[in-house]
Amino acid sequence: MKKIYSILTLLTVFCVSLIAVSCSDFVNEDDQMAEGYLKLDVSTLVSTNDKDMRGTSAPADYAPKTIAVKISNAQGDVVFETSDAANDERLKSNILLAPGKYTISGSSAGWDGSGSGFDAPYYTGSTTVLVLSKTLSRATLTLTQANVKVSVTFDKNLRPYFKSANCVVTSQIADVEPCNFAFSSTGGTTTTSAAYFPVAPLNFLMTATSNSDNTNEMSKEVTDVQARDHYRILYKLADVGSTGGITVTVDETTREYNFTISIPRKSSISLQSYTPSAWSNFADLSAAVLSKTQSFDDSKLTFQYRKQSETEWKTIMNGQLTTTGADAYSCRLTGLTPNTGYIYRLRYDDGSTTVNSNEMKFTTEEQTPLQNAGFENWYKSGKIWYPNAEGESYWSTSNSGSAGVMGEKYNVTTGITDGAYNGTSAQLQSKYVVIKFAAASIFTGGFDGMIGTNGAKLSWGVPFTSRPAALKGYMKYNAGSINRGTQPSGAAEKGKNDHCQIFCALLTEQLKVANADNSDGYELSTNIDWQNDPRVVAYGELTQNTTDAEWKAFNIPLTYHSTTIKPTHMLIVCSSSRWGDYFYGSDSSKLLLDDFSFTWGEPVVR
Repeated sequence: MKKIYSILTLLTVFCVSLIAVSCSDFVNEDDQMAEGYLKLDVSTLVSTNDKDMRGTSAPADYAPKTIAVKISNAQGDVVFETSDAANDERLKSNILLAPGKYTISGSSAGWDGSGSGFDAPYYTGSTTVLVLSKTLSRATLTLTQANVKVSVTFDKNLRPYFKSANCVVTSQIADVEPCNFAFSSTGGTTTTSAAYFPVAPLNFLMTATSNSDNTNEMSKEVTDVQARDHYRILYKLADVGSTGGITVTVDETTREYNFTISIPRKSSISLQSYTPSAWSNFADLSAAVLSKTQSFDDSKLTFQYRKQSETEWKTIMNGQLTTTGADAYSCRLTGLTPNTGYIYRLRYDDGSTTVNSNEMKFTTEEQTPLQNAGFENWYKSGKIWYPNAEGESYWSTSNSGSAGVMGEKYNVTTGITDGAYNGTSAQLQSKYVVIKFAAASIFTGGFDGMIGTNGAKLSWGVPFTSRPAALKGYMKYNAGSINRGTQPSGAAEKGKNDHCQIFCALLTEQLKVANADNSDGYELSTNIDWQNDPRVVAYGELTQNTTDAEWKAFNIPLTYHSTTIKPTHMLIVCSSSRWGDYFYGSDSSKLLLDDFSFTWGEPVVR
């Protein structure tokens, strides 16, 4: 009679669906190759789970979600086996099986879960299926975690009191390796992975060494251990005056057991000062009370500071302190000397108990001055005038584009003494240069070259690491009526007054910009978002479209986008025609500038 077989197909891994179907229409009575092939192929496979691995730790290359699957007939003979169900090519096609009852079992490949290991969950499961002749049969194999998960966390507040600690988790099974969770004074656990153990009672032993080299032990034993349990162990400081202890919460739904082990400590006052944010003439101090007695009076807290070169402490009284959180305090210390070393501390003194925090050293920033800020120094090289002493390159102008191309009379930015505010002043005179309108400009940085007749490439910014509060100086502007170029979006209409512009930016890098498309990687200067670009630490600007009869002072506050990021470069750009990048403006606009300087103090923060 004709032999009947069925086809078994594996579809998934953790929830494995199996399909068996008759193939009597495809296998002839004399066709023995399929049966022989299946028997021979299966008989040569050896499951990694058959190896004797009792008590060993998980192998280094153990992958718990690599699933081995085995199919056995009613006599216990293995008719199909794979050590990697997800990647076994045979399971991508049909498997021939004779009619009958089969047991399908699966488990994590490469290890039997009988030992311990970090990141080593072990999954297992089994089911049965009845394969009938000429009938479609289905089975679902579900694998679940068969071992126990343990995670340990050390509270960061242990840091001020303990230099090190270890939590050793041990199984009652003698040949299972213990797992060690270690804590250091830098905080957190040095082992952040979860450990897994076979199902058996567990013991948690903690050894802690204080900063004074006293060692203490605390242990906890868990006996009613079941598969899929998750034991979360949190070691924390007990409240001041408390004897400590262990509290347990249980979530029966998720089988999570939370053990909070409170370590007792001596009732005392402990203060901590932190690294301040130091500017040129002020610093933001911060500190905290880490522990306190029951009689602690926070009104007795003060900050103290002094120069590193001095010995006498100055006191900032309690009323000047700001509470920034639970037992956290801050204060802005003003009136400091630039580029000077200081020391500060938090102090508690209630008349009978005096405690000082650690002492924090810091150095105020330098107040870096602008070079040639009065525009007294000018030199000429070839046809071009430069606003620096010869050999220096702090300031640049648009002269290299206008005069460099069209000749000496097209130096649009020059030094003048007639009508100057003080000695020599800078004069920025917009002009029509034969074929295009040229706005006069002066800026910190360098002129890198022309882009044909379409524009120029510039390096914006000079090295600078100080943090001023504002840019000030003197100016006099003649606002001409706009008569040149094509109006760009957002600009004033032709016939309206031109606008001058002065802006200052503190940057984290020098900017490579151009006012025309180029192939050298320079970004368009008109595309920089001064309010949101992450390279901008602080920014301030002034624009004006009215004419000044006399010289006047100006002040441009810098708005800081961050008080923690320090600049590497400083940019000042001044232009007699704000829309000069678009070759649009008035050829009668003129801006006079003199005596630039920075002011220092508490900044405007966005």
